[in-house]
Amino acid sequence: MNGRLIVFEGVDGAGKSSVSNDFAVALRERGLATNLLGFPGNEVGTLGHLVYRLHHDPHVFDVMSLTPSSLQTLHIAAHLDALETTIIPLLTSGKCVILDRYWWSTWVYGKTDGMRRDVLDALIHVERTAWEKWRPAIVYYVTRQKPLREEPLDKWQRLKATYEKLIAVETGAYPIHVLHNDGDFKSTVQDALLHIPFDAS
Repeated sequence: MNGRLIVFEGVDGAGKSSVSNDFAVALRERGLATNLLGFPGNEVGTLGHLVYRLHHDPHVFDVMSLTPSSLQTLHIAAHLDALETTIIPLLTSGKCVILDRYWWSTWVYGKTDGMRRDVLDALIHVERTAWEKWRPAIVYYVTRQKPLREEPLDKWQRLKATYEKLIAVETGAYPIHVLHNDGDFKSTVQDALLHIPFDAS
């Protein structure tokens, strides 16, 4: 079977990582060779791990502040590294890759944080070029009415609205399914499993 790319996206606090983890477990139980990866990732020894730490605790590196443009450029660099070293080789070998975040996050968070649109679009163009022929078999957008953890609600709602605008733009480029994660968690995972656009049995 050709490699398949399955993406989970959503605002921090929507339950995206938990849903994608249980979804990956369910696919493995069906016998599908599946790799769940974070994007840019936080595996020790990778550029993604360094960027993750720099993003969340810049003072450890004696960095006092990061502009939205510099932060998202670092994320794109980590994405390119993960694509070239891990993701595309896995897809080429026929594996199923479940990705926790996609370039969508860079666009949404960059736009919401006030990046110049032309700079942001140029960064996204670089990443989309690096993806080569690979497109998602499906993107699951995980959303809910209120965050599962404490988040600044005003920004949280603005991020949701920006995601919804992006979904409208990307609809038709590949399958997109909205997962409403306000009820039973297991039901959200089952909803995702019901909408896999290929035979995963």
